[in-house]
Amino acid sequence: MRRLKTIIFGGLLLGSLVLALLLFPQPLFGYSMSHDQFRVWSDRPIDPAMTRVLNDAVRRLRTSKLYDPDEEFRLFICNDAWRLWIFARSTAVGGSADTVLSRNIYLREADVASNRLIPPGGVLSDAEVRPLSYFVAHEATHIIESRTFGRLMKYRYPDWLTEGYADLIGKGGDFDFEENRRLLQADDNRLDPRRSGLYRRYHLMVAYLIEGRGHSVEELFANPPSDAVVLGRLLTSS
Repeated sequence: MRRLKTIIFGGLLLGSLVLALLLFPQPLFGYSMSHDQFRVWSDRPIDPAMTRVLNDAVRRLRTSKLYDPDEEFRLFICNDAWRLWIFARSTAVGGSADTVLSRNIYLREADVASNRLIPPGGVLSDAEVRPLSYFVAHEATHIIESRTFGRLMKYRYPDWLTEGYADLIGKGGDFDFEENRRLLQADDNRLDPRRSGLYRRYHLMVAYLIEGRGHSVEELFANPPSDAVVLGRLLTSS
């Protein structure tokens, strides 16, 4: 019985420590700065050019009707892959937003001075429209979605909507709608998230509904249409 109690106590203690780390990861990041709405932590010294990156991220966020200039965002740059694995549970992602517990944002290694994320393998798809500021704005949009539609929004709403809206805001208008619709109709790999890892298809769907059909983002989250219906319209329209 004593051994069982020790095991249970040890498990509870370990769980509490893990939860505390997920909620308050700051001790693992020795450098920090504040700029505008962002608090930034990093495991390496932060390049002063981060202010320009954040300014561009805010420019992108301002394109969202859900944007609140008084909201604060907590951003953690994980230059060492093991930190990214702890908080994003993967070393292959560009970034991750904890929309359930902490509402913290985690990004992988970055070349801040060049406004560039450093991808695994050294090659970043769509790099010309996805600078570091895109990833900051994309993940911050997920935090905005969580604050607006609830901490369980990842489980309540379809990926095409949550990721498509984050891509729409993250791109900040740098998206050719007609060209991407043509690529969708041609079954181009870049418009298939499973083959490309990109959110172009989801972006196209959300842009079609908001910019093409005049729906508000609140309307879409209140009553998300069927993805098959939206894709059908995009595939058959000229």
